[in-house]
Amino acid sequence: MAIDTTITGTIPQRIVLVDFDWEDADLVPRLVRHPGSSVRLVAGTRADDPGMRLAELCGLPRTTDLADLTREIFDVALVSERSPRRPQIEGLLLALGTPTLDPRAFLEGGGVSGMIPPAPHAPLALHAAAFEDAIGGENFDAIVEQALPDLLDADPLRPHARNSSRRMHVESLEDFPSAEDRGLLESALREAMLATGAGRAELHVGTVGHMEMVVQVGPDDALLKGLVALAIELGTPQVVTSVTGSEEGRVWGAWPFRTAQRRGVVAAAAMPPQTDWSAWQRTVEDLRTSWDKEDRAMAGPAFPMLPDAEMSWLERDEFVVRLELAVDRHRRDGLRFALHRLRFPMSTVAVDQLASELPAQLRDTDCICRPSSQRILLLTGGSKDQFPFLRRRILALWQRVWLELGLERPIPGISDERIEMLSADHAAGFLAGALAWLDDTGA
Repeated sequence: MAIDTTITGTIPQRIVLVDFDWEDADLVPRLVRHPGSSVRLVAGTRADDPGMRLAELCGLPRTTDLADLTREIFDVALVSERSPRRPQIEGLLLALGTPTLDPRAFLEGGGVSGMIPPAPHAPLALHAAAFEDAIGGENFDAIVEQALPDLLDADPLRPHARNSSRRMHVESLEDFPSAEDRGLLESALREAMLATGAGRAELHVGTVGHMEMVVQVGPDDALLKGLVALAIELGTPQVVTSVTGSEEGRVWGAWPFRTAQRRGVVAAAAMPPQTDWSAWQRTVEDLRTSWDKEDRAMAGPAFPMLPDAEMSWLERDEFVVRLELAVDRHRRDGLRFALHRLRFPMSTVAVDQLASELPAQLRDTDCICRPSSQRILLLTGGSKDQFPFLRRRILALWQRVWLELGLERPIPGISDERIEMLSADHAAGFLAGALAWLDDTGA
């Protein structure tokens, strides 16, 4: 998806200020008052940096955690030209698709109009290099050379041409094309319909908050629409058979599936009584396996930065996938991960309220799961030195929720346990310990 930095109507440009020194600090009030702009975050190396101190006086959000740049989509980043880590920051922002400008150039030029944003087709491994540089402290150029040796001799932002001459014939229900090839997906569903006698077929693909019907073949079917909605809501297959009327014996079904990054539903309507409709169920499993392998191959080098990721609570199976991606990423290039188990005192109403607000306090690179009412698992990537900043946010949220609910003082504390993956020897134990925590649903 192309990143459009053009601002229309009254929507302000979302700006992040990075590493402002004393020469830049006097620009902060001007940027706050700049028409058509909104300073959403100020980032620095230390809390006593000039830009951070002035941001505090102006009441602006501040952070010393570079990973917080991934929490929100910014229209432009204003980075001090004297920042010693400017190449590192620009590498991270490049991977995120955020253009960078000198603060004075922004004020003189009036915005990002006319700028060419980073190309949207930069390989995902470039995201990984930028994240490793920003969070893990490694050298960006060295990581790029290791992960993407060909990029150093070519334009890393040149879009990759798609092979439009590729043709595909689905010999069986096991051979599905990729999720982006809608034309080939339609052909695959048509052949599946011919094999099973279905009158309509649909494929829905999306994320937790948004599902889209990407392929539909045949006339609309109200019953099938209802089954798809149930399959999405319940996460289980929905199969019904007509027992009366002209459609007696015919079968309708909707089969949900999940991959490392997506959710989906395959549905078929009005199959004849003698049809082996379980063939569709096998189709879904084959499709899921194929797409999951593709998703993991694309997401693995960049994890925990995932395209189209949404900060939300993960179900157990989804969280296990994130754990496996973390192990794969660590084995690949040594990026460290930690799993935190937060245990709360017996006040379900307080934990419920915290859970409803917690996603907004986390970074897009964090993963959360709630295996029981009083326990929360939090997977983080990068240096463990960054976690205290995150823990302070969680603790502040817990204290505020407790007081707002009018619960008795003193406010009870939060118990925090941690499993770390610091070397390849830790990977198996890390995953085993994580699975044990997931299955431990005690109070």
